Amino acid sequence: MKVGDLAAVPPALRYRIRDVLARIPPDGVALEGVALERLARVIDDGEAWFGADPSLADVGYWMIEARHSVELRRRGCIWLTRFPSGETAKRLAKLVADPATPAPVREQATWTLGYRQVRALHPSTQWTTDAVQIADEALGKLADAMTTAGKITSEQLPQALRHVQSDMIAALIAKAPGLWGDAIECFATPPLARVLTVSIGDIPAQHRLRVLRLIGATLGEEAVTLLVSRATDAPVDEQLEMLFLAIGIGGEKYLPRLEDALKGMQFVDLLRQRAKWHLAHRGIVPTVRGLRVARSTAVIPPAERAAKCRQAADDLGALTKFARHPEAYLYAMWGWMVRGASDPVRARELVTAHPESQHLVRELYLEDLARRGRVKQVTAAAQTLHGADLGALQLAMYGRPLAALELAATARLQTPELVCARALACYRAGRPDLTDRILAEDLPPSEITAEDALAPFPGPHEQWMIANAPDRRPAIAALANGRAGVIALAHAAPEDAEPDQPSLEAIDAIVRRLGRGLPGSTVYLAGEFKYMNREAIATAVEKAGARLVSGPFPGTDYYVHGDWCLVQTIAQLERQGARRLRKGEIEGI
Repeated sequence: MKVGDLAAVPPALRYRIRDVLARIPPDGVALEGVALERLARVIDDGEAWFGADPSLADVGYWMIEARHSVELRRRGCIWLTRFPSGETAKRLAKLVADPATPAPVREQATWTLGYRQVRALHPSTQWTTDAVQIADEALGKLADAMTTAGKITSEQLPQALRHVQSDMIAALIAKAPGLWGDAIECFATPPLARVLTVSIGDIPAQHRLRVLRLIGATLGEEAVTLLVSRATDAPVDEQLEMLFLAIGIGGEKYLPRLEDALKGMQFVDLLRQRAKWHLAHRGIVPTVRGLRVARSTAVIPPAERAAKCRQAADDLGALTKFARHPEAYLYAMWGWMVRGASDPVRARELVTAHPESQHLVRELYLEDLARRGRVKQVTAAAQTLHGADLGALQLAMYGRPLAALELAATARLQTPELVCARALACYRAGRPDLTDRILAEDLPPSEITAEDALAPFPGPHEQWMIANAPDRRPAIAALANGRAGVIALAHAAPEDAEPDQPSLEAIDAIVRRLGRGLPGSTVYLAGEFKYMNREAIATAVEKAGARLVSGPFPGTDYYVHGDWCLVQTIAQLERQGARRLRKGEIEGI
C-alpha cells in the first residue's frame, strides 16, 4: 500500500506510517509480532492527526479488504474511526451486513459506525449527514434482526447505539425495551420514553437509573405523575431518582414525598442539598444533557464544540457534589468534556470529585495546580502521572524555578518540555549562563523522520510543528526561538503560592551535567565499528574513569557513535538523556 506526500500530518508520523505499511505481511498472512505492535502504536499515536489528511482513509479501505488477515481488517476498522465520511460508512455497512465477515471485524465495524465522539481525534473530524444516515440504517438493520430473534449477539452494538439519535432506532428499542436496556442512555423519542415509563419493570435493574433519567429528560411534566406513583414500591436508589426527577421537573410540591422517603436514611443533608439544586435548575436533567453532547461531539461543528463541552462538563459534574456517579464511565465522559473545553479549572473540579481521572486530564490538572502555586501538589501529581517534564515546565513558568529543577531531575526522558523547563528555571534562578549553555549544548533529540540520521533539533518534524501547530507543544517553538522564546513562557507566581525549594542542589546538578565529566559516568558504544577502533575506544573510556555498558539502557550518560548505527538506537539513547561524546573528549573518536 502506497501513500501520497501526507503533507497535512507531521513528518515523524509520515515516516512511521510508511514504515509500518512496509511491514504489513502479504495477503492472508497473520498480522503479529513487530508489525502488529507498530501498527497498533501508530494508530494510537496518529489519532490526533490522521483526520487532517483525508487521503489516509484509503489506507483503512485497503486494510479492511477480505483478502487480508482478520486482525489487519479489525485494525482497519479502528483506523477508519478517524474518517467518518459517507464512503467510510458505506464500506463498514457492507462489512456488518455480510455474514461472511469474521466476528471480530464485524464487531469493530459496528463500533466504528456508532462512534460519534471526537475525544482525541483531529479537531476537523466531523460526521457528515450522509454518513450518519448510512451508519444509522446499518445499525438499525442489525438491531432489527436481533430484536426479531429476541437475542443480542453483539457486544458492541448496544454501546454503539448509545450514540444514535434516530426515530428508527428508538422504535426498534420500543419493541423490546428489556432486551435493549444496555443501549438506552441519553437519546429517546417521546413514544419510546412513554413505552419505557410503562415497562420500567421489564428493564434489567442495572439499567433503570439511566432509563429513569432519560424518561424525565424526554417527557418532562408528562412523566412526573407516573414516576411519583411508582416511587413508593421501587428500590431505594430508584425511588430517590424518581423523586428528584419529580422535584426537578414538577417543583416544590413534591418535596414532602422526598422527606417521607428520607426518614431513617443517612446523609440526608446532602440529599436535601441535591433537591435544592434541582429546584434551582428546573427542567434540567444534567447527566442526560451532558451525555447528549459527549456522545455526539463529532457531529457538532468544530467552532461550537468548546462551548458545548464546557456546558457538558458542568452538567456531568453537577450532581457529584452530593453523591458519586453510580456508573463509573460517566467520569471518563466528563473528563473528555473537560479536555474538549481545554479548561484547567474544570479539570480541578473533575479531579476533586474523582481523583482517578487525573490521568485523563493530566496536562490541564498540572497547569491548574501550578497557576495556583501548589508546588507540593504539582510535584506529587507529576510523579504519579509520569509527567515530571510537564510538571517541571509548569513550575518554571509560574515562578518556582528551584522546585522545577528538582522535579526535572526525576524525569526519565529528554523531552522538549523537560529541556525548556531546565532552561527557563535556570534563567529565573539567576543563572542565565546555564540557560544559554542548555540551549547550545543540551537540546532534546528531534523526532525520527528518515533512516539515515537523526537531524539536529529542531528537525523537520519540529519545524513543521512550529509552522503548523505551534500551540500543540509550545516548548518546541520556545526552544527553537532561543533564550527570548523560553523567557516568553514565564508568568508571575500567584501571591499565595507556596515557597520555592530552599536548596541549590538542583542547579549544581545542571552544572555537573553541562560539565560533561567522564569520571564515574557510563558509556555505550553504539552501532558497528568497522573503521573506528572499538577496543582502543573502550580502553580510553576506562582510562578516563568511565565504564562501558552493554546496551542503550536508561541512565546511560554518554554514547560513542560507531561507523554506523540504527537511527532508532540513537534516538532512544538521546531521549533517555544520553549525550554523544565529541571529538577531543576521548581518544579514538
